[in-house]
Amino acid sequence: MGPHQVGWRRLFCFPHAGAGAAVFSQWPEHLPSYVDVCVPCLPGRDARVDELPSSAMIPLVENLAREILPLRSVPYALFGHSMGAFIAFDLAHRLTELGHPPNHLFVSAQRGPQLPYPAKPIYALPENEFLAGVLARYENIPRQILDQKDLMAVLLRTLRADFTLTEAYRYRAMNPLACPITAFGGIDDKHVSRELLETWGAETTNRFRLHLLPGGHFFPQESREVLLSLIRANLET
Repeated sequence: MGPHQVGWRRLFCFPHAGAGAAVFSQWPEHLPSYVDVCVPCLPGRDARVDELPSSAMIPLVENLAREILPLRSVPYALFGHSMGAFIAFDLAHRLTELGHPPNHLFVSAQRGPQLPYPAKPIYALPENEFLAGVLARYENIPRQILDQKDLMAVLLRTLRADFTLTEAYRYRAMNPLACPITAFGGIDDKHVSRELLETWGAETTNRFRLHLLPGGHFFPQESREVLLSLIRANLET
């Protein structure tokens, strides 16, 4: 099915802190061929690993909006997990301001954007303390990466910028979005509760839905098929 046929959709995806396009590499296998999964390359990772990662949301979103505008010829949706949820949310507002609002916003494993960060921020801590804080929260950095100093230096640089985006996030929205919002969370997520997810409902004048899926903060890995079936169902409405 080509991009000009009925039913074609684009799904722009934004990852959690420290991650890149690889976390979405298997998504096309679980979605219909008419869903074009697009993962914009963020500074500091993948093909842009030599660039400084962005710790400022406004210029990051402005650049992403310019990148996405030429691809708006078909209905599109935005998905963001953890850090990516705030990127997707601010991007939805910027694209709306430019006259090209999304058809749907999917947010995952993140507090509502009006809420302050609920724990003690770590993004400004010295390197050893920052790394300890990252490991205490996520415990998902493989040992083989931890043992490679050069690789860890690059990863920590990106993580510090990403944690700044999330922990120091500032709410700037003037009005709710007009598109539906669907929020996802992990049943066993120790950091993002149902109550924190429910506050996303205030960000739309349209329909809001919340789904809790098996798993912790990184439930999209454990519950990928269920998550994508729910995304697919919403893309088709």
